[in-house]
Amino acid sequence: MKFKKIVGFGDSWMYGDELIDPRLLEENSDAHASDFANTDYRTSHCFLGLLGEKYNVPVENFGVPGGSMQSSIWTFLWWLENEKLPLEDCLILIGHTDSDRLSFYNPAHISYSDDPPWNKFVHSTWVEYGSSSVPKDFRQMIKQQLVLTNCIEFCKLNYMQTVLMFDGIASRRNLNMKQFHIMPEEMSLNVPTAIWPGFCTTLWFRDHPANQQRELVKPGGHPNEVGHEMIRDKLILEL
Repeated sequence: MKFKKIVGFGDSWMYGDELIDPRLLEENSDAHASDFANTDYRTSHCFLGLLGEKYNVPVENFGVPGGSMQSSIWTFLWWLENEKLPLEDCLILIGHTDSDRLSFYNPAHISYSDDPPWNKFVHSTWVEYGSSSVPKDFRQMIKQQLVLTNCIEFCKLNYMQTVLMFDGIASRRNLNMKQFHIMPEEMSLNVPTAIWPGFCTTLWFRDHPANQQRELVKPGGHPNEVGHEMIRDKLILEL
């Protein structure tokens, strides 16, 4: 497989949440992974950035903390329309999150200087954690939708729609794509772009012998630097 760039879509594991430059923490104990000053450290130490270093190619990270399968689809479709390289020159990695997460498009999103143009989403996980960035009307709408529609059948439909859409576009446009699971898969789907059937990184870390004292994860449950290296190495074997 040959590629000139790597792009990744997924949730906070793809994003590199909780990877914080130790020097920033020395200066400010409240430093956060999403701080602008931490961008270079986070993007270079997450498994996507580590892969870019391994293969000496640029990387573009579309991971979203709290993101959903919908936000992966929407950012992927934005990327399809805006990528400057020939699409066949890119390696596309899709790290699937929980299928019970939902995202909603907010056309009134207030953009900031560091906001990417595709980021106009409100995620159901933000409501759960009381994010102040969720408008009151969205908060109520999301709660009602979860109460009225969330069920096993809906999660399966969401999962099937997402995996089959990615695989279909990859097949139609001859893209170099690998789909894998951050969270447990909702069901088994036999598609050419899906790798590691029955495997997900969260349970891998939870049950890993080296993680009995949480040596592989940060306090919030995301991989630490060693954990991201493990994911990188597993992907290298696949590639």
